[in-house]
This record gives sequence, structure tokens and C-alpha cells, in this order.
Amino acid sequence: MKSIIRAGIALGADSPLKRVYVGVNDDKIEVISHEELAGYEDAELDVGGWDRLLSPSFISVHTFLTLYPFRYRIFNGKINTNELLSVISSNDAYHLALLGAYHLLRSGVTTVAFSDKFPDPVARAVSNVGLKPIIVIPVGCSNSPDNWEKEFKSMHSRWSHQGSNNVILKVCDQELAKESFELAKEYNVAVLIERTVDLRFFKKEDLPKTVIALGGGSRTDLDFIKSNNIYLSFTPSFEVSRFPLSEFKPSVSLDLTPTFDIRHEVAYASTRLMLTAEEAFRAITVWGYQQLGINSGYLGTNASADLVIYEYREPPAFPLDFNSPYESLIYSGYSVETVFVDGESVLDGGVPLNVGLKDVEEGLKRVEEIDKRLGERIRAMEKGRNSR
Repeated sequence: MKSIIRAGIALGADSPLKRVYVGVNDDKIEVISHEELAGYEDAELDVGGWDRLLSPSFISVHTFLTLYPFRYRIFNGKINTNELLSVISSNDAYHLALLGAYHLLRSGVTTVAFSDKFPDPVARAVSNVGLKPIIVIPVGCSNSPDNWEKEFKSMHSRWSHQGSNNVILKVCDQELAKESFELAKEYNVAVLIERTVDLRFFKKEDLPKTVIALGGGSRTDLDFIKSNNIYLSFTPSFEVSRFPLSEFKPSVSLDLTPTFDIRHEVAYASTRLMLTAEEAFRAITVWGYQQLGINSGYLGTNASADLVIYEYREPPAFPLDFNSPYESLIYSGYSVETVFVDGESVLDGGVPLNVGLKDVEEGLKRVEEIDKRLGERIRAMEKGRNSR
């Protein structure tokens, strides 16, 4: 399948491009030109325009999808996460994750790494929306499975292959880190490291090939991370940093932020001087994809055609300013018009093509049922405590 994309500004190359044509052939970017494309007369899609901005799609290196509909109450402490998860079924998780993936698609995120109590149905939900799932198996975390090694091997056999980062590990417990590193080396996968694990207690040779430390300036082992060229991924709105993080070339993790908006996160990073606007853009595109060894996140020939077109006709998505192209993207109002994943359109005219109102309604129905079950469980627990 061939597609032509026109853009007034295109980001993701070595520098911003003005008035450019991009040719997509199957799942790859085939050509980038300032002239009309030869050999694309039979293109099935011809989209964009000179009042559009083209960008590689975004990646979140870690988040929680099943909890997405409850994120406000979790953030303000009105709901206990463990109690909530105790009343959520595998089938519920699919529909809740579908809502989260729907949100990510409409905000330009097409690759998402997530940890979840029910990884298989959540991965199916992400795939059905049209996004690319990366399953994160937690080790020594509050949401870890009883047998995390068995869970990892099971998910890896279903969703991944040797050397691919479709299923990775996240370590929260210092005592389980070495065992996790050995498994990661065996399968050649990445490991996310929570800030509860201090990497200074390990030698460089102890670590797997790809280690991504979660957290920013508040990590106590930043000097070790820097000296050993270890990757960093942070959640800007959760972060306090007294210095820029540019030298780490960090990625961004959405975690379970109340806005659940990756552009809000990089806007925060830029206004708080953690990153420049250009660096913030790279944090959610090429730097994030590079950390997980994925050939995407940049505008170049043979790159994966994971792309987002933004419309800039009127406020709040305004202006399209070539003198401030990165700011045009990260600070403007939402205007996602078209999203490509592997060269296939999964959102067009601002409307997701693989999910619809019925899916949203089913998700909302599940939320209501879960709220009811949670209320009954809390009342039963309180009654039990009072009868003692």
C-alpha cells in the first residue's frame, strides 16, 4: 500500500523540513522530497496539506492501562490500587485497557510499554486499537505475579522472539535484581529499573545489554548511570530536578499521570528547563525508540512508517510556526488528524478506525460494575473489622 503525505512542517529528520512530501510504501518511509513524488500516481491515500505538521509517532516507555479510567482517584488517594485490582477480572482488563489505548492513539502515541496484572488481554486490547504493545513483567513490585519468571517466559513465547523487546522486565526489588539480569541476558531483552533499586551496587558486567533507569534527577545513582551510559526514562510532571537532563537523552514514561497526555509531559519538561523543546520532542520519539531497539521515531528512508499528522488551521492548534517548529508541536492544542502505524491508517479525520463508540460504552459499563463491586468489597471489609 502506498500513501502520500504533504506537510507544511515535518519533524524527525536532522532538522525541521518545510513544505515536504513523504512517500510511504507498505510499512516503511520510502522517499522524502520537496518535489511531487514520482511513482506514486497509484497511491491509495493522499493526505495532509501545507497547514499540517508531520511527526513520528510517540512512545511511552512505561505506563498502566487497566487503571486508566481510575487515574484521578488513584492520584488523589481516594481509591486503593490493590483493592481496585482485586475486583477487576481479565475480561474487565481488556475493556479498560481499550479505553486507555484509545486515549493514547488520539494523542499520537502508537507504541506503549505497560505492566499489568493481566498482560495478555491488555496486549490484545492495545493491538486491536492499532497500537504496538510492549509487555512489561514486574519483578518484586506491588503488582508482580507470584511467579514472575514463569509469567515472563509465557508472555515471551506468545508475544515476542529472541532479541526482541516486545516483552521486557521491570525490577523494583534490589534482592531480585541479579536474578532478573541473568534472565534478561538469556533472552536478550531490556530491563526497566525502578528508583528503589540502586545500580551502584552492581558492576557494569553484571548488567544486561539494555538497562533503562526509571526516574530523573531524584535518583541517587545518577553518576553511575551517566558514567556507564545507562538509559534514563522519566515522568516530567512527577519529577523534581534542579538541573537539565539533556546529557542523558532520556525517554518519557507516562506512568499513570492524571492528564495521561505525553505532550503535556514534554511541555512540562521544557517549561521547567529539564529539556529544550527539541530535546523534549526527541524524548518521546527517537530517544525512546532507540532505548528499546526499535527502528522508528525518526523521519528517514527505511524507518517504520509510524507517523502522525496534525492540523493547524485555527486555534487552539495554532500557529504553525516554522521559526518555532518544536514548540508548535508540544505547546499547541490537540489537532491529531491522521495516524499511521506500519504504514496503515489507524486514525483518520480525528476518528479511530479500529474502535468506536460501542467499545467506549462497554468500557464505561465495566467501570460502573467495578465501582459497584469495589464498594461492596469495602463495605464487607469494614463490617468485618467492626465485628471484631
